[in-house]
Amino acid sequence: MRLWILVVMTSLLVTTLMSLSPVHAKETNCTECGMMVMMDSKFTSKITQGDSPIYFCDIGDLFTYLTKKNVQDARIEVKDYTSGEWIDARKAFYVKSGKKFATPMGWGIAAFKDKNEASQSGTVVDFESSAKAWK
Repeated sequence: MRLWILVVMTSLLVTTLMSLSPVHAKETNCTECGMMVMMDSKFTSKITQGDSPIYFCDIGDLFTYLTKKNVQDARIEVKDYTSGEWIDARKAFYVKSGKKFATPMGWGIAAFKDKNEASQSGTVVDFESSAKAWK
């Protein structure tokens, strides 16, 4: 009987401790190419319309998608290469360098919040220029 109580108490303890672990982002596939999106990648991007985000594994895939879809009213975000935090894609500065940035789909595009930091990695372009140039 004591053994049974010990087993039950141990099971309850383990279950409780497991429920306290951090919640991880749901796995999802890239809207453009179908590849798995790594949420911790500095090249991940997303478009949110309402409460439903769609994700991209590579900033180049985001730009490809934008040439096909009208998302004027959507929130478009990319990851800042330096900090990894989400930033407004329309305000970001972009650098394309396949040698410096090994991105999931090989586009070699990184986004920066700070223009000076971006310029240390190559030629800097804004959102509108990059969306037109890198389709």
